[in-house]
Amino acid sequence: MEKLINGFITNLGKYNEGCLIGEWISFPINEDNLLEVLERIGINEKYEEYFFTDWENNIEGLSWETFGEYANIKKVNELAEQLEELDKTDLEKVSAIMEVDGNDLINAIETMDDYNYYPDASLIDVAYELIEECYELPEIAQRYFDYKAFARDLSFDGYTETKNGVLQLC
Repeated sequence: MEKLINGFITNLGKYNEGCLIGEWISFPINEDNLLEVLERIGINEKYEEYFFTDWENNIEGLSWETFGEYANIKKVNELAEQLEELDKTDLEKVSAIMEVDGNDLINAIETMDDYNYYPDASLIDVAYELIEECYELPEIAQRYFDYKAFARDLSFDGYTETKNGVLQLC
């Protein structure tokens, strides 16, 4: 399985001396593998500090600033472990929450249960689904029902259309 988060870890001391010595690591990473990477890039008694010069991820809406140059490896690992446990739809849900609430990955993961998610749907699609599942309108009434207006009203009631679907704050 492809890792969701990758960071380029760099030897800070060598960087300050004009040499870019670093390596891509995929998160989560176990402690033994991390120690091997740190050894390969020359982190030792002389060069104790490192930083991240680049980040890559496969999570829509997750920006470089989420982790930054001086990210805590333990915290990145914990987030990556939580993300690995999610299926594709839950990852899309996390992305939708970040889109609506401002790119905070930790908050998106922690508040997932506060939302319903309709993948690959628009507000109009959700309006049709809700009317069909929740109301027993006669067929003639369904033909005259204003789904567009209902969809607009859903947006006032905690439903938000995102790039990949509709998010509803419960």
